[in-house]
Amino acid sequence: MGVTVLKGISASPGIAIGKAFLYHKEDFWVEERTIGAHETEAEVQRFLGAVDQVTSELQETKRRMEVELGKEQAQIFEAHLAMLKDRTALDETALRIREERKNAEFAFFRTLRKIVKALRATEDPYLKERIEDVLDVQRRVVLKLVGKQHTSLIGLEAESIVVARNLAPSDTARLHRKGLLGFLTELGGQTSHTAIMARAMEIPAVVGTKRAMEEIEPGAILILDGTHGVVYVHPDEALLCEYRKRKQRWTEMAADLATLRDLPAKTLDGKSVVVAANIEFPDEVDSVSAHGAEGIGLYRTEFLYMMGSNLPSEEEQFEAYCSVVERVAPHPVVIRTMDLGGDKLADSLPIEPETNPFLGWRAIRVCLDREDLFRVQLRAILRASVRGKVRIMFPMISGIEELRRAREIVEAVKDSLREEGIAFDEHCPVGAMIEIPSAVMMADQLAEASDFFSIGTNDLVQYTLAVDRGNERIASLFDPIHPAVLRLIRETIEAGHRNGIPVAMCGEMSGDPLATLVLLGLGLDEFSMSPIAIPEVKMIVRGIRFEEAKAVADEVMKLGTKAEIRALLQEVVRSKFGNLLLEQ
Repeated sequence: MGVTVLKGISASPGIAIGKAFLYHKEDFWVEERTIGAHETEAEVQRFLGAVDQVTSELQETKRRMEVELGKEQAQIFEAHLAMLKDRTALDETALRIREERKNAEFAFFRTLRKIVKALRATEDPYLKERIEDVLDVQRRVVLKLVGKQHTSLIGLEAESIVVARNLAPSDTARLHRKGLLGFLTELGGQTSHTAIMARAMEIPAVVGTKRAMEEIEPGAILILDGTHGVVYVHPDEALLCEYRKRKQRWTEMAADLATLRDLPAKTLDGKSVVVAANIEFPDEVDSVSAHGAEGIGLYRTEFLYMMGSNLPSEEEQFEAYCSVVERVAPHPVVIRTMDLGGDKLADSLPIEPETNPFLGWRAIRVCLDREDLFRVQLRAILRASVRGKVRIMFPMISGIEELRRAREIVEAVKDSLREEGIAFDEHCPVGAMIEIPSAVMMADQLAEASDFFSIGTNDLVQYTLAVDRGNERIASLFDPIHPAVLRLIRETIEAGHRNGIPVAMCGEMSGDPLATLVLLGLGLDEFSMSPIAIPEVKMIVRGIRFEEAKAVADEVMKLGTKAEIRALLQEVVRSKFGNLLLEQ
């Protein structure tokens, strides 16, 4: 039997070699029934009773997770519990039962479908993957109502690699850590809750592996390469030998990188930079500290608006921000104001469909048009600023008018807080994201009105190269190491420094070890990235002289193609750090 190669998405790095354990979730059919008027109250109570039972089960799972993985990782189930406690969802379901006289499971299904519809409307991969959390809650409650048990991975054998169509966080929580070598799923992405938990558990994982359930039979020998997102089915002895050696090298490298956690990101000749983390959910904070981040350089806040049918209140936002700020202190937290609109639609914020949402009504444009929403969020952020070091950042700034208007609203909110006697940091820094080419062209003016810059390369690359980063047909054209993009980055850094403000980067480019060389040489002050990328970036920074990095950057800026640039950077990394970093 020959080897089969399955390609997916890297969710958690590392290598696992072992037997496949296929996990099939239970399916259910939601039947629509009309009930008698005299049955409605009993049906409402049946529904609420099922919700209570599922809530108790999840609370027990959460308590067990606190023991096994720690309190922070157990918080991953708060989203599930919050959905079960959401009065809007509960009341809407009860209303459907009473007024439409529908059975409980169908009424609940219809209610949660609204949330799923809102999440599916967004192009944000993290928010899109929250769909699985909603569906997991839906499955649990419906199964309880129809009298079926929610099965678990109790049959997992020792030294197994779990193969599934998808895994909800509750499924992952049931995995026996001693016997689990890794897992792969047909669905999912790098930012799903399951992927977050895999990284927290330090278990190799590959997601988005099409046809995995068809191609793999129970007990098949697998090589799971979580670093490169590749799975080998029925590998021969030569491939097994190669990957056993790679696994040993990975183990040794991970141990070396772990020693850098508490060390500063300082070059051999004494140049210091800040290495921070990007997060979207408060439950990611544990991973931030575990990987040695010096604060949070990007806290995305869209999830607060996407997870319910109502807009988040000031208190709800305040609590969410405080939960992060207090745990990260004394390091700073950069809170980006809502990047809603366009492709990120909230059910509670009606927005007309747009022909080109990436160039549409989104981010700061929504904030300035809906000043009522903007003020609520700014009040919550400013109130949280007394709990630690907080910085406010505005997304998608295209010119000085937007930035000035946004800052005026911040000052107006401060005035209202003073009048009410509510404490906040009077000197809370305010900055702009540089992610539109026009912002780079106006960088000197923007710098005069900013306390800091943060370069958002995901959109900057997209807008500069006219490449839709979600279009698979042209994915190869989306490359941050493109000479045009690098020139825009250089101009942004130089404009910031000319005006005496620090410049950070919070796009995915910031966590690329190859890009670290040129960004360091261009004078970037702060690198903010996915927590798991931090050790490698620290290793690059600590393994080179700043003068060398500047020379590399100068050489890169003379080159005309991304292929030439990548080849040069790979050669420098190879000469300084050997082939191991490039291999991993």
